[in-house]
Amino acid sequence: MGHEPRRTMLEAIQQDDVTLTALDDEGVPFAMFGVGQVANLAYIWCLGTEAVEDNAYDFLKASREWTQRLTKPYGATFNFVHKENHVAIKWLKFCGAVFIGTRTFSTQPFFEFIIPSK
Repeated sequence: MGHEPRRTMLEAIQQDDVTLTALDDEGVPFAMFGVGQVANLAYIWCLGTEAVEDNAYDFLKASREWTQRLTKPYGATFNFVHKENHVAIKWLKFCGAVFIGTRTFSTQPFFEFIIPSK
């Protein structure tokens, strides 16, 4: 969406309601995720490193639960995912995301999704 990952993570830590870090068995971060609000809407996000693959079992096992923990206080969360990010789209569907439309940012195609609270 036109932002560098480092800048996005620093902003998230400062602005989000909740920002969390996933650590591997040695305590090395491999993903950050969180939830916040903009214009009375709650957004959810996750930014992972290549090491997510090395921790795939634990990451997937915890994903649905943490997605719901973050979403529940708001009733639903939303965000966008690049149309060509097939791994993220599959993961979002696994986490309960519903795709509701398309948007273009910086000439790039994105799907808009919501995750309803269960």
